Amino acid sequence: MSMRVTNEGTGVDAPFEGGVSLLSPLAGPPGLHRDAAFRSKRLTTSPGAPAMRFERKVRRALNQHFLEVLTSLSARLHSKNEQLYDHSQRVLSLALCLLRVLDLSEEEVLTIALAAFFHDIGKIGIDNVILEKPLPLTYAEYELMKKHPAYGARILCIHRPMNKVVPLVYHHHERWDGGGYPDGLEGESIPLGARIIAIADAFDAMTSNRDYQAQRTSIQACEELYRCAGTQFDARLVKLFCAGNSMTEGWTQVEQSYPAGH
Repeated sequence: MSMRVTNEGTGVDAPFEGGVSLLSPLAGPPGLHRDAAFRSKRLTTSPGAPAMRFERKVRRALNQHFLEVLTSLSARLHSKNEQLYDHSQRVLSLALCLLRVLDLSEEEVLTIALAAFFHDIGKIGIDNVILEKPLPLTYAEYELMKKHPAYGARILCIHRPMNKVVPLVYHHHERWDGGGYPDGLEGESIPLGARIIAIADAFDAMTSNRDYQAQRTSIQACEELYRCAGTQFDARLVKLFCAGNSMTEGWTQVEQSYPAGH
């Protein structure tokens, strides 16, 4: 199986082989089935064909090569909090918008995609009272929430196929300027996958309805990403994310509210 992600076309040199398994529309959660996570987000356009083909191929490959661990861990994520599970599916899709236009190997694409889906797996160790709180978190609650990347790393590290995923999950809340957590890494010392996930995670948070903040359109969310480029986020990746690939093809003008958690 051969894949490279480039700036031209779909970035797929040859189709992934194998069955669809958890991608099947007849298969309910848990699994990497995209549609359910977007069911309450009304989009004015549908994702462009190249983006959708790329996403289907990546999801098919994930199910083909990581079926056992996906089945086990996605079940835990879904049983913990369905909204968190749906958020994870959307962050995976959004991360793929960037992965499609970067020159990465197949292994790098699949590793970052897995990390995007499981970036919040550590939240299964956080009480749902905090995850579903309709108000901003208190300082103590926020400090507890900040532990979820470390919790996630511990959960994933016992699964051998996840060895390369662990640092991406652990560092997805680092900031470009070094002001993030858990280790205060900065710039390119932050793993590329973690920088990609940070952008996708923030975009979905901004375009989802939360009781304590107004939902933004995708255009407004991209404006905020640009405002934070070079401080919170990798400016080069922000530009690629917002500059007109699958984001403006397919996620422009999100209008319908979605009851996402923290």
